[in-house]
Amino acid sequence: MSRLFTILGWLLAIVLAALVAFVWFYHQTKFDYITPPAQHLFAVQSIDTMKDSLDMSDQILADPAAFKSMIDTQMQLIADAGATHVAIDTPYDPQFLPVLELWVASARSHDLSVFFRGNFSGWDGWFNYPPITEAAHEQMLKSFLQNNPNLFQSGDVFTPCTECENGGPGDPRQTGDAAGFNQFLVAEINIAAGAFAEQGKNIAVYPAMNGDIARQIIMPATVSAFGGTILIDHYVSSAQQFASDIAAIPKQLHANVGLGEFGAPIPDLNGDMTEAQQAGYIDSLLRAMYQNRATIPLANYWTLTDSSTAIVNDDGALTPAYTIIQNYFKAFNVYGIVYNSLGEDVKGADVSIDGMDYAATSTDGIYQIFVPRQYTSVTIGAAGYTPITLTMPSNATTTMLRQDVYLQPTNPSWWYKMRAYLYTKFHLG
Repeated sequence: MSRLFTILGWLLAIVLAALVAFVWFYHQTKFDYITPPAQHLFAVQSIDTMKDSLDMSDQILADPAAFKSMIDTQMQLIADAGATHVAIDTPYDPQFLPVLELWVASARSHDLSVFFRGNFSGWDGWFNYPPITEAAHEQMLKSFLQNNPNLFQSGDVFTPCTECENGGPGDPRQTGDAAGFNQFLVAEINIAAGAFAEQGKNIAVYPAMNGDIARQIIMPATVSAFGGTILIDHYVSSAQQFASDIAAIPKQLHANVGLGEFGAPIPDLNGDMTEAQQAGYIDSLLRAMYQNRATIPLANYWTLTDSSTAIVNDDGALTPAYTIIQNYFKAFNVYGIVYNSLGEDVKGADVSIDGMDYAATSTDGIYQIFVPRQYTSVTIGAAGYTPITLTMPSNATTTMLRQDVYLQPTNPSWWYKMRAYLYTKFHLG
């Protein structure tokens, strides 16, 4: 009998040793280093300079040195807002190349990529240029891209013909030539994408159009030829309609739909607004975009200055709306691994922000969540575990916050309790 107890004792010791070894090995092989899959809430976060980079092109051309300080100031404000890109709308014509170079050089010096949103002046009749045809536009585009490779860097975004429906042969809703409009956009995208490929640069080429054009004119085959992404310049009378549209259009087109322009107020649509009302309305637009972030690769606020939607006043003062945009563009990038108290990955944990559902963790327990700075808490939980709430810092200087989470089971099994005892007893953390 004593021999039997001895054998059982040894077996128990072996099992316990194996269990200790398993728990130890698991903890040594867990993910100590992870790289969050995304760096920003939107891959491209941009603020537009159209009222100056386009509308003042002729004045800047006449005396570039006089405007350099103004341009640099705008770039610093855009960078401080958390933008990754600046939208520059200077015409692509050779005449305005010195102006475009001035804006681009300032962007680079402020570590901003460029969202090129220009066009050729003859298409829209800018600066008294004579009209041009679609064929002429294509040839001019080829020449512009081939002759000016130093303007572009990987990471930029390029639009060959911003809101093409506003120029050239006219709006396809009036001309009836939807097929021709689609063909022209595809040809332009192919020209630009081919040119950047020859230059060895990774530059996204997107068509940009009015939201109604996207819904009524763009064909499924065209979206496929675009690579599955389009941009819409979208203004409507209410934040509710905006939210409905940016959810519906991607589903209709089976595409990612970026916001080539959004902003407020547009007086004809929104009436006049105080600065506080503007900030509240823009927060509503950004909240809708936040909730539809999976299909929004680009967000470009129109504009920084000199318009009804401006977020910087004529005297240089920042409006409350500037801070709202900054809250989203500089959202906390919170990421980490969800463990149980034994250090095992908890798969499919639920994540919410101030009670608003956000996402579930990936299958390996890794989570990532962007938290705009007006939100204060993130709650992480899973079935069978007590949820944990993380409080966001009020004055963090970095947006990157790694927060590994350890959830306690609500009703641990005896097996879990035994492993927890060994985990604590042998200091396996």
